[in-house]
Amino acid sequence: MEWKWEKREKYFLITEKNIDFVALVADGHLRTIQNSLKMNHKIEILTTPSCGNCQVVEKMLDYMKISYDVIDVTENPEYLEKYPIFTAPGIVIDDKLEFTGIPKKQELLEKLSDK
Repeated sequence: MEWKWEKREKYFLITEKNIDFVALVADGHLRTIQNSLKMNHKIEILTTPSCGNCQVVEKMLDYMKISYDVIDVTENPEYLEKYPIFTAPGIVIDDKLEFTGIPKKQELLEKLSDK
């Protein structure tokens, strides 16, 4: 097992093969987010054409190395019947609408690690 330590402002970033990154949580403790937690989720981004906020969410998930599907609700209106969103993006995790708009990265991490 190989460990790499990087000193950051007020905490150390620990890197190991199966750990993508370390998150500082509200109580001040570090929580590691592992690939195995994220791979078990089905994530869908409900979007519309020219949705700028949708691109922000996609970049956030790409940065976090989390796979997802993009669903254009104008081409798939059945998604609006199942998940009545009034603003895009809608973020569906394991067939449940969890967020509309851009979530905070920490809230998204908590949803993924709680399940």
